[in-house]
This record gives sequence, structure tokens and C-alpha cells, in this order.
Amino acid sequence: MKVKTGYLEVIAGPMFSGKTEELIRRLKRAAIGKKKVQVFKHKIDSRYGSEKKLFSHNGMSFDSEIIEKSSEILNCLDKKTEIVGVDEAQWFGDELLPVVQALLKKHKKVIVSGLAMTFDRQPFAPLPTLMAMADGVTKLSAICTICGDDAVFHKRITKGKTVDSTVADPSLVGKFDAYEARCRRCWKK
Repeated sequence: MKVKTGYLEVIAGPMFSGKTEELIRRLKRAAIGKKKVQVFKHKIDSRYGSEKKLFSHNGMSFDSEIIEKSSEILNCLDKKTEIVGVDEAQWFGDELLPVVQALLKKHKKVIVSGLAMTFDRQPFAPLPTLMAMADGVTKLSAICTICGDDAVFHKRITKGKTVDSTVADPSLVGKFDAYEARCRRCWKK
């Protein structure tokens, strides 16, 4: 007899690495497999003008629910849901950790995507902790906008409203012209 258990997957990387695209790909496969899927994104992410969908930079989309606090995931969770997706996990901060733990105790498969590091190369909570407790981690890279090599960082190239890189500046979320993917060598350029 197979014992039902929770399972945590984390998709991490810099901006423009395809994190949301990979999350959507996995969610679509689950839906094709007739799994009950629920997806959540932070209300700060209003890219591409739709509040009820996840959108990747390449135009892929998937229906989602908009929340402000990670605790809302548990309140909105359908009993039949088997897989829970969370996009842009960094905007939920460490408050997402006990929510993920609760979902795992409910035997849910949880797939979380987000930035592992801030634009100034600091760990971006809660991703490092989620990566440490995950059953599986996919770490993606982007393409350096300067030299074309693999980029594991992103750099803010415009001024933002906040000094604290771990606090969202809504005016810069998802802006192509505000950030660039950079490799280790080109990050300081």
C-alpha cells in the first residue's frame, strides 16, 4: 500500500530565467494528468495586466488566485486540491514557510517558484530555506545581457523607490528595462 505524503519542489533562479514558464509547464502537465491544481500569486505581480492569471515573459499563462498574505492560501484551499503552485514566492517572505509546512502535512504536492537572490546578490527569503527543505530543486539560469554566458544573477539598472532589496518596489516588478540578467563576471559592469 502506497503511503500518501507531501512533496515540495522549488524552481529558483534570477530574473528572465524562465521560472514562471517552468512552473506553468509543470502545472499544465498536472492538469493534463487530471490532477486538481490551485495556483497562487502575490497581488503585487500585475504583469501583463491580468490579475487572475500567471504570465511568463514568453506569453504562457495559467489561471491563478490573487492573494496578499501567504496565510490566505490555507483559507482558499479546496479540499480536493492535490497540487499547489506558488509563483514569485519572494514577495511572501518567511511567512510562506509555515504555510508550505501545513500544506505538506496535508499531503499536498507544493511547487514554488521565485528569486533565490536579490538584485544585489543577497539571499532572498524564503527561497533559500525552501530550497533546503525541498524534495527537489530546479535552479535555472538566464542569459547574460552583456556577454551571452549563463547568468545566475540579475542586476537592477534603474533606480528604485526602496533601499532594502528584499522589499518589493511595485513600480519595478517585472519591468524588462529595470533589470538585466548578468553572469558572475559581468555583474559589476
